[in-house]
Amino acid sequence: MRLSLNVRHQILQYKAQGLSCLNIKRALEKCHGVKTSRVSVWKFIKKFTETESIHDKSRKVDNRLKIRPVHRRLIDFWLKENSEMNSTAIRQKLLFHFKINISKSYVCQIRRSLGWRTQRCKYCQLISHVNRRKRVDYALWALRTRETFLNVIFVDESSVEMSADGKIYFYKPTDGMQYIESRRQKPKHAYKVHVWAGISYRGRTHICIFNGIMDSCISDGYRLYQDNDSKHCSKSTKAWMTDNHMIDNVMKTPASSPDLNPIENVWSSLKQYLQNVAKPRKRDELVNGIVDFWEGLSANQCGRYIDHIHRVIPHVILNEGGPTMF
Repeated sequence: MRLSLNVRHQILQYKAQGLSCLNIKRALEKCHGVKTSRVSVWKFIKKFTETESIHDKSRKVDNRLKIRPVHRRLIDFWLKENSEMNSTAIRQKLLFHFKINISKSYVCQIRRSLGWRTQRCKYCQLISHVNRRKRVDYALWALRTRETFLNVIFVDESSVEMSADGKIYFYKPTDGMQYIESRRQKPKHAYKVHVWAGISYRGRTHICIFNGIMDSCISDGYRLYQDNDSKHCSKSTKAWMTDNHMIDNVMKTPASSPDLNPIENVWSSLKQYLQNVAKPRKRDELVNGIVDFWEGLSANQCGRYIDHIHRVIPHVILNEGGPTMF
């Protein structure tokens, strides 16, 4: 137990009277109600003899005295070189190069004072400089022509696996000995099907559910919006569209632009539905879950998905063709 200043004064008075450490301990307990050990009394007297002070040596060190402006500039340089460097790595580099030992919390404080902020990383598709230019040109064309997409059918394919992809779940422990494992088993090769369909302001098309690889293979007055996948741009696909008088109704769209195709958001909603509602465990349940979701997709819902593209187009221009937050 730490001795108070009052007790330390009493120890010095008893010591001046010639009492031993053991008798000082007994006097403190009898007269002052202070319980301590003989060793504690001896250590205090020894420390007082060496320092001539009853106060403890201050253990607090002002970290601001350790960090100079040159260290701050160096931390800023490290972060510019590697934006993923965390406070532990910065602390270790300061300790290795300058023998400066500061806490991680103080490193975070310095980092904030330099203007750095933490952002959770979200991965997106890599877009080349050529495709960036095409994306900007397409967005400018859509704004210049006041494109409404009222007569456009947005089509695309996607793959759906029969596995749980949830990141968050809730549980209620029943007893103190229960252990909840935060990992879910996932098969190495989960059963997978492919879907192909389209949406427009008038509603949904029929959905095609198939296995294997999609081969390259709508109504009058409609335009077809699809990405630049190889199967969509192959010679056989173009020949089929030419024979069916559709080639002139296919919109030229920029590559690497899933954010400009509203049906991508439909596929995201489909996978969330399968994960949270249908929860398929058999092949038939997976197919039935896809069909149930698709048949419940109304024309109003399709319209809301397509309206989303009008929010994306300005961001494509502002980001100079780079990936958007959508």
